[in-house]
Amino acid sequence: MVIPVSHTLKSGAVLDPVPFDPSKSFYFGRNAFYSKDHYAIDYYVDCFATGTLIDTASGPRPVETLQAGDRVETRDHGPQPLLWAGSCRVDAARMDLQPNLRPVRVAAGALAPGCPARDLVLSPQHRVLVRSSIALRMFDTPEVLVAVKHLVGLPGIEVLTPPEGVGYHHLLFAGHEVVRSDGAWTESLFLGPQAMKGLDPSARREVMALFPELAAQDAMPRPARQLLCGREGRKLAERHGRNRKPLVEPVSETALPLLPA
Repeated sequence: MVIPVSHTLKSGAVLDPVPFDPSKSFYFGRNAFYSKDHYAIDYYVDCFATGTLIDTASGPRPVETLQAGDRVETRDHGPQPLLWAGSCRVDAARMDLQPNLRPVRVAAGALAPGCPARDLVLSPQHRVLVRSSIALRMFDTPEVLVAVKHLVGLPGIEVLTPPEGVGYHHLLFAGHEVVRSDGAWTESLFLGPQAMKGLDPSARREVMALFPELAAQDAMPRPARQLLCGREGRKLAERHGRNRKPLVEPVSETALPLLPA
């Protein structure tokens, strides 16, 4: 239900309510959108942009060509069968109304020399693998997953507003996996509460059919790596920028040199 109400500005002026016209589109703040054909409350979901090359058992393939049954290379468990692939498209008008849907570009070499191998475009909440001595010092583990939006501002990582819109694609496995996309390690779809809310109803039904245990209120899949919250991710990015260290270091957990905080 939409109820028009008056609004008082800080100056004291009162704005009269605008009559609600169901034939028009409205934006109700950060996450809600209404049009005569669509209503959605958008939460953050991890997605690959159309054209992203995913390493599979048969070589790199565009993400939009993958389907259930294809075997995708994972960092921890080798080739794993894809259980479900979903997609959606966000046009420029919707990105203008909902800036949180704008994709983030990680330029070639922005994480480390040669990583990614070419420009990688992800949804803002999609997590990338950071492996570094700074992560080890901060979180007692060298490898963590960080939402790419928290890395924006580091050299080569920026928000895009493509005029043609963007296609987003989800890849789901039996467990949370780390896969190689355009030469960088990134996460597969993580079925946490926010991700489930972010799927459209038909996609949510398909996922629930595959994982009925997610219906339990306290159901929480095991993440492939420690997932950093926003504050942690931004602090990690700030330290990497200050120390001018790559986000991906080619070193093992037992041989990481500690850097000053």
